Formats: sequence, structure tokens, C-alpha cells
Amino acid sequence: MDKLQLTADLGFTHGKYHVGLALVEFEEGNVTIVYSPALDLSGYGYSHEEAKQSFSEALQEFFRYTNNKNTLDKVLKELGWKIKGSKVKQKFDPPKDSDLVSSNPLYNDIVNNKSYKVSREDVEFAY
Repeated sequence: MDKLQLTADLGFTHGKYHVGLALVEFEEGNVTIVYSPALDLSGYGYSHEEAKQSFSEALQEFFRYTNNKNTLDKVLKELGWKIKGSKVKQKFDPPKDSDLVSSNPLYNDIVNNKSYKVSREDVEFAY
């Protein structure tokens, strides 16, 4: 198994979320799945493009919902993120990959039993 490095960052500027995530892509049967262990979100489709689009929609819905419910900090903490700084200038640190592999059964299964690849995606959208 290749050494897996996952990174994520999250920022807010001028009414927009900026998210940089490492995404894990793998196949289940004839379906491509794009998964973010740091957010425990996935998207799927019959092609790489469909899976990325599905993931993008899930990510946007995640931020729309947590923004509307004012629960983003709480949800990220539950996912193992560390939140530092003031309310105005927060810094979000994702959980370590080793913690994710040991605490997330799905991610553990992917890393230990599936053929996968990792890519870095930067996403920006309004909130």
C-alpha cells in the first residue's frame, strides 16, 4: 500500500466557503465512489466525472445545511476536526489520517481492502 497523505483545509471569505480536500476514489462493482474521510461524505456515479459532480453536490448540501442550522463547528468537532482562533478568524484543522483510519470503519476498509487513488480538490461556493 502506498503511504497515504490526506490534507484538508477550510476557510470563509466574503460569503464563500473555500475547501481543500484530499479525496479518495475507488470502485464498487461498476460504480465510482469519491469519498472524503475528513468530512465522511461521498458521491458516486458510473464515471469519474459523475462521481465528482455527485460529491460536489453532497459537499454543497453539507455546508448549506450546517450553515443554516448554525452547526458547522459542532459537526466538524464530531468528525475530529480541531477549531482554533476567534469566531471571526477561525482555523480548522482536520483529523490526522492515522486517526481517521482507526476510527472510521469505511475508510479503514478502503485503505486495507480496495484499490484506490487520492486526489486534491479545491472547491469554492457561496453560503
